[in-house]
Amino acid sequence: MKSLIKITIAFYFFILVIVFTSCSSGQRSSYLAKVSKNDVPLPKPKAGDWLFSHKETGQSLAEFRNSKPLKPNKATQTIYLKPIGSFTSLQLREIEACRAYLEIFFQIKTVILKRSGNESVPASARRLGPQQHEQLLATYLRDTVIAKEKAKDAIAIMGITEMDLYPDPKWNYVFGLASYQKGLAVSSVFRLQNGPLSEKNYKLSLMRLLKISSHEIGHIFGLKHCIYASCVMNGTNSMLETDKSILRLCSNCQSKLNSSLNFDNEKRLMELINFFTLNNMQSDLIMMKGDLSLVQ
Repeated sequence: MKSLIKITIAFYFFILVIVFTSCSSGQRSSYLAKVSKNDVPLPKPKAGDWLFSHKETGQSLAEFRNSKPLKPNKATQTIYLKPIGSFTSLQLREIEACRAYLEIFFQIKTVILKRSGNESVPASARRLGPQQHEQLLATYLRDTVIAKEKAKDAIAIMGITEMDLYPDPKWNYVFGLASYQKGLAVSSVFRLQNGPLSEKNYKLSLMRLLKISSHEIGHIFGLKHCIYASCVMNGTNSMLETDKSILRLCSNCQSKLNSSLNFDNEKRLMELINFFTLNNMQSDLIMMKGDLSLVQ
């Protein structure tokens, strides 16, 4: 009799799980179908654009799932940011804003680690660049300095430096660099600021940092470049193209990320609206309010 009761309870629990999963999946599909109306198709690429010189094929939801993307679990469920260098108080404010944004964007706890100085980078990983200022080797920062800081509960860690980066001797510079398999990334604010960071250029620099950071960590979570609509996962060839891109995930990329990270889309949307309001980022706020008007 007890065995029968246990089997019956287990059966009903199984049914409840199926019903809950179906409802959750249905709500997710409904939300994404609604906000897809705000997706803006990409224009035909022209000379200088990323897609003009990179013939990418895109990534479907099925392809994303088959790639077995990185997912948080009980052991690894935190994103870490690692400042490297000497930062002003305004730059530190920018890094904290980036932390807050990434925590909302991915709906994963995000923590700033203790800062390391530039002396952690040896002379062998430095050079005087083509524009006659010192640069740091991005691969050394990523694979040595940042890798050593990766905590046991880290699903991803991104270093942020105030110095310029280069990926190898053949390149002039790079905004950021990631190892998607290892969950490691590095980015630089050097070229985001258009000179020393001030209240005048703070918002532009922050917007660029948010785009580059969410883009690179999006790759770590399995997202490939988006070729379907204006999206933060679009590839870019230059800062000009980065400035033309947007912080919003298109519905296709959000469906992929959501299927893996399983966050509440509407909760995320409301938190993004609050972030953009607090930081006076009007164009991004308008986009998020546009999505909200479709799902209310």
